Amino acid sequence: MLETTVAPTGTRPVTRTRDLRTFWRTALAILAPLPILALALETLVVPWPVGSNLVRAIAGAADAPGRAQTSLWLSLFFALTVLPATMAVLWTGRRGAPKLTLAAGVLLVPAFAASLASNDLVAVVAARGGLDPVAVATIDDLVQANPWVGIQFVVFLLGQTVGFVLLGLALWRARVVPGWVAIVLGLSGPAHLLMPGGNAGAAASWAMTAIGYAGASAALIRRPDADFDLPPGDAPAGPAPAGADARTGWRWLLALAAVPLALFVTVFRYLLPYDTGDQPREIFDKLVAATTFQQAALAVGGLVALTGCAGVLAVAWHTRRHTPLLTTVGLFLAVPGYLALFAGGPYADALTYVTGTHPEVDRDLAFALGSALESSPQSNVLVLVFVAGHLLGTIMIGVALWRARIAPTWLAIGLAVSQPIHLTAVLTGVRWLDLVGWGLTTVGFGWAAWRLARTGNDRFDLPRVA
Repeated sequence: MLETTVAPTGTRPVTRTRDLRTFWRTALAILAPLPILALALETLVVPWPVGSNLVRAIAGAADAPGRAQTSLWLSLFFALTVLPATMAVLWTGRRGAPKLTLAAGVLLVPAFAASLASNDLVAVVAARGGLDPVAVATIDDLVQANPWVGIQFVVFLLGQTVGFVLLGLALWRARVVPGWVAIVLGLSGPAHLLMPGGNAGAAASWAMTAIGYAGASAALIRRPDADFDLPPGDAPAGPAPAGADARTGWRWLLALAAVPLALFVTVFRYLLPYDTGDQPREIFDKLVAATTFQQAALAVGGLVALTGCAGVLAVAWHTRRHTPLLTTVGLFLAVPGYLALFAGGPYADALTYVTGTHPEVDRDLAFALGSALESSPQSNVLVLVFVAGHLLGTIMIGVALWRARIAPTWLAIGLAVSQPIHLTAVLTGVRWLDLVGWGLTTVGFGWAAWRLARTGNDRFDLPRVA
């Protein structure tokens, strides 16, 4: 938001832009260790051994439903916050060790954006609904055997294992945390796979990661604003640094990741094989029959999920120094909103797909399982976060873009009204209107990507420091 100071008579008013860098630093520092601590606590609370089969998990959920629900809420918090928390840690090392930090980010960001088909919620709803554990486990085996579900898991497993090693090296090289903290963070990645001791060992390995994230939090608190981000206003273009510049990598990665999610939703919502006014069983049966659509949704959606909230972040990158207050409010709403779209994982799509492609699957049991998953408290919260977050957040980001006066007025207004148009389409069932709504979001994100490609590095981020 712009602030205008009163100038002496006869002179023009001076316009200043509010500086929120201290707030951003503090907010990221507070957030950074919290999702990792939540995951460590979840592995201690969950009432079945980590890695146990689904029949054993269902029995554990039936024996301790309170602990099972608590573990689900902790996992949900982790899923919605781990990506911005990891980006905050990457932010601390990007200037002192730019290439190592970039390599770590290329692995960690997709890893934590991956849409995993976790069966923890399946175990809880099956226990609560009295579903046959063996029959549910048979369906779950088919879901987990889907190749696109497996690819997501591999991206997460390898990305976080190797990524934490590189991130630990980056923070050590950048000297932003004590050496032992960087070493603990680097070792935590392999420890997630190799640590013995069952649930306690898994919790200890994630506690090691939390130590590294907490060290980055302390570095963010200590860092002055001038070393954290570019100041408000237009930054002058400085001389090009010698050698390769990792900022070019970050800039192009953000540009390339900005558009796919909105484009995917635009196309696939238009091609949905059911109408929004259909009854739940009718929707389920139509999805089961549309195996080609479901296979495409699993494949393309799995790739798109890896881009996370890049679209709204790309727009905010341009507006953050012109309209920081509006941008901040928009990000606080839109980031969890867009992340919630895939945070629930691809289990529902995979469930209808395997039901349609495996005649031996009990369709009534599959429908009961899918309905229980959809009506769970965690799924309802994800829907609320997605609807409210991406709707209000996109409006705020669009208004911030309009106030910043850096994009065509029609484009900024189009982005601001795009999601209200989508909501109108959902409420009225007019499918072509939904194509217009998400299409305008795609155009807005596409403009941000185009501008990123044309932005100089010195206007994109602070340069490397020795």
